[in-house]
Amino acid sequence: MLNSNYRRDNLSLKLSHDINKKVSVEFSIRYANTKVNGAGANESKTEVSSADSRMKNVMIYPMFNFPDLSDGYDPELQLTNPITAVYDTDKEQTRQTFNMNGSFNWEIIKNLKFRSEFGLDWYYNTDKKYYGNSTYNARTNSVDANGVHPMAYFADTQRHTFRNTNTLSYDFKKLINNDDHSLTLLLGEEMISKKSSLNDDRLRLYPTTFTAQQAWSLSSQGTPYQVNKYINADDNLLSFFARANYSFQDKYLLSATFRADGSSKFTKDNRWGYFPSAAVAWRISSEKFMQGTRNWLDDLKLRVSYGTAGNNNIPSDQTTPIWSASSDTWMNMFDSFWTVGTASGQSGTYASNPDLKWETTITRNLGLDFTLFGGALSATLEYYWNSTKDLLIAFPVSGSGYDYQYRNLGETENKGFEASVTWHAINKKNFGLDISANIGINKNKVKSLGDMSQYSASSGWASTAIQDDYIVRVGRPVGEIYGYISDGRYEVSDFTWDEASQKWNLNAGVVNATDVVGASYMRPGAMKLKDLDGDGVVDEKDRTVIGDTNPDASGGFNISARLYGFDLNANFVYSIGNDVYNANKIEYTTAYQYYYRNMTTEMASGKRWTNLDANGNLVNDPDQLAALNENTTMWSPYSQYVLSDWAIEDGSFLRLATLTLGYTVPQSLTRKIGINNLRFYVTGYNVFCLTNYSGFDPEVSTRNKTALTPGVDYSAYPKSRQFVIGVNLNF
Repeated sequence: MLNSNYRRDNLSLKLSHDINKKVSVEFSIRYANTKVNGAGANESKTEVSSADSRMKNVMIYPMFNFPDLSDGYDPELQLTNPITAVYDTDKEQTRQTFNMNGSFNWEIIKNLKFRSEFGLDWYYNTDKKYYGNSTYNARTNSVDANGVHPMAYFADTQRHTFRNTNTLSYDFKKLINNDDHSLTLLLGEEMISKKSSLNDDRLRLYPTTFTAQQAWSLSSQGTPYQVNKYINADDNLLSFFARANYSFQDKYLLSATFRADGSSKFTKDNRWGYFPSAAVAWRISSEKFMQGTRNWLDDLKLRVSYGTAGNNNIPSDQTTPIWSASSDTWMNMFDSFWTVGTASGQSGTYASNPDLKWETTITRNLGLDFTLFGGALSATLEYYWNSTKDLLIAFPVSGSGYDYQYRNLGETENKGFEASVTWHAINKKNFGLDISANIGINKNKVKSLGDMSQYSASSGWASTAIQDDYIVRVGRPVGEIYGYISDGRYEVSDFTWDEASQKWNLNAGVVNATDVVGASYMRPGAMKLKDLDGDGVVDEKDRTVIGDTNPDASGGFNISARLYGFDLNANFVYSIGNDVYNANKIEYTTAYQYYYRNMTTEMASGKRWTNLDANGNLVNDPDQLAALNENTTMWSPYSQYVLSDWAIEDGSFLRLATLTLGYTVPQSLTRKIGINNLRFYVTGYNVFCLTNYSGFDPEVSTRNKTALTPGVDYSAYPKSRQFVIGVNLNF
């Protein structure tokens, strides 16, 4: 890729030592240093999508600049040469990670063991970004009376995590002294502490001739306009847990666990969550009444479990107010370390909520495991019913001065069935064949939204141009897309041309979509939408559910074969029945904000509605306009983003995720040269994908800030196809 490179250096060390028969220690260190340079494919307004710039400008101008386009930017058409944009945008990222792990094992007395584990993770990331004169950021944020100037961003992030786990386990077999019974007990404690900070500085108005390296090394030549320092609240978790496992004749199995988790993310009254779990299993095949099946049934086990688990996955400072700093900032060190105030300070983007508490998931499972014909065929069948209550959701609070507030809101339910099967079809000395497959069917439903019956969520891909494009309703699944139903386009017959006013007037009885598509575009060729409530006008009341991102089924299958020295392994994954919200179809079929930029082939000349004749003259004669568009099928590009079912597509797919072909040289040959094993192989990743989806990749979900807006495809970078050639060599 132009103007980009990548380098990663790794260093690792692992040691283990038995001090004596009862004491052993383990220790490992891993260090990684990664450097990524270059703008990549993404120069956009907010740097969250390549759709805004690169693709819309591809090959608008020649790849090499001519003198009249030396700056690579056309101010009249607001177009930028994409090659210029690549070279005029520079980024340098350095990411360092250091991981240290260790353990201490001590058998205090026979069957009583103590184990202590610790881990230290250190992460440091620096980002330097440069935007030259032709870039959108510079043209928008770095302009003075002398014109456009380069600008630069500097950011560094630090994160430290310390973990310590101590367990004490005891096997009661010596005390029980009966082979029919087995009982083990484990007690433990775990502590995890995380600290993080971020410095973010933005400078503009550098001298116009400055390069990226000059801007980064001579920051004093720029003018600061944003200087931010964030010290996040400490994230501490303290847990106590216990687990007991009991078995009678390896036929009746019982397991029970209990966890108590305390999180600093919640206030004192809600800090602790308590989560018990239990599971029982019955090995039916060991019963006397099953003796007649032992010639073909190897194992048959029935499982039942019930458990609870907690979730505190929210930012660490959501229970106390935070204020932006200024020169007269003060910090309350007594009541709440993280409460910051200032006489001239401003509130943050979120409203605090001291009533937040643990989100709790209750799991219920019923499973059946069996193995047949001497291990040739094995399978697992499982039915589950999970419910999650007190959901931690970032809830919009518009009109309050804040963007959102985290709340414990509602309850969801997931019911489903999972099955997996493995068949060792052929197992001979020189050839073999194994086949395995799995499938999962899940149905989710919202059980409660507190005092509300429904709740709207925004994916945010189009900022405020499209809002509330998802809906969450009691009794319905999460992931429903909410928008309009497309009804094709307005034709000439829907209007009457008024020569006096030089306007197209909508005929009586024809649905009016002015509020949605815009008054200036209400003429023949405009997008037409269905009027669901029958009032003759298309507005907010005519929106409905237009897609469901939940698949009917998903899973995969694997084929593994060997023939003499050759081996083959193919791994497939699939999804059936899920919808994908193809935001790119909306982005690339409108003239929103900027004209004359690239669109997709749906809007190619001869396919889209046109109001211009071959000479570029505007046509308003009804007969001539109808004849001009007789063979076109698409509407005319319009200036507003509109979400309709036209942008919702079936995302079903079958992907060959990995394919490996190998050959192992016979040992009779390799041992002559001192080699125990020599295998050559080639592996392909993402070999192919069968789908009717029109985008780059149906397996996509780009708006992950909230789980309420899955399945959005907005300029997702497609999965790369890779091929690896390798050698396995053992001496």
